Amino acid sequence: MTMRMFLFFVLISIVPATYNTLSGQRFQSIEAAEDTLSAVLASLNLATGDSSRDLLNQTFSDVLLETLKISASDSYPFESLKTLVKITSPDHRFRIFHWSLISGEGKHKYYGFIKLLDHSPPSVYPLVDLSDSLPAPDTALLDNMHWLGALYYKVISGETAKGEKIYTLLGWAGRNSTFTQKIIEVLFFDEQEKPHFGVKIFPDYKQGNMTRVIFRFAASTTMSIKYEKQVIASNKKWNAKKKEFAYTLDEALMIVCDRMVPLDPQLEGQYQFYIPSGDIYDGFAFERNRWRFISGIDPRNKK
Repeated sequence: MTMRMFLFFVLISIVPATYNTLSGQRFQSIEAAEDTLSAVLASLNLATGDSSRDLLNQTFSDVLLETLKISASDSYPFESLKTLVKITSPDHRFRIFHWSLISGEGKHKYYGFIKLLDHSPPSVYPLVDLSDSLPAPDTALLDNMHWLGALYYKVISGETAKGEKIYTLLGWAGRNSTFTQKIIEVLFFDEQEKPHFGVKIFPDYKQGNMTRVIFRFAASTTMSIKYEKQVIASNKKWNAKKKEFAYTLDEALMIVCDRMVPLDPQLEGQYQFYIPSGDIYDGFAFERNRWRFISGIDPRNKK
């Protein structure tokens, strides 16, 4: 018996009769859909070997797509699906459903869907991770079929200078056993409401042509990127008369992040050796429809 046939019979035994991918039947309820997804996910978590995991992962993806065609999925929590990351935009325009799969070699691959809410018929876009083949991910203009895979944990609403709605996404993206990434991504929808990723709104960061911000660092460490109200100390100057630094305190919502540095200056560019500096933080403030980079801030969270 081939592995594909074996897994087929396993899936028949665990997937309830409320759904049949071969015949294209729909679920009787959103609860039945969640039960099916939970069963497939449990089998996926127990599977060994990349080929069997890939097959089960494709089944999970197919069943999830069918589930998202149910209108109740707009707001359904899917609480039993712990490894499926769900995030909703502040204006309830869309939800992102995404997850990752780790290969036997320790490489991460990302999968997901963007669902536009309150649409009839349902509007669902797959997310196809092409991280390994993007030649210049920091400056690339992408869409849902050419996605820099990540797991997002924060959505920030904003507008361009032309009044177009954009969404800044904060995400984590493990890559392999040596280095990982944190990402500040920008999502927008075109006139046909198709999703696109990447906008040049980081004029003060590096060369100023970045369409997203990617931080790369050692897989053995962590990096903090948060969006929160901060009391920021800026315009720091030495007061010779008082023999102390004087600065201005401003309160603002900002993206505040650790500054990542190499363990040794000679290791610059070898991101598997990058760690947080521990005492230096940088930030991004949304001003005049752009993310202004602020180097070396002194964050003082009132909490």
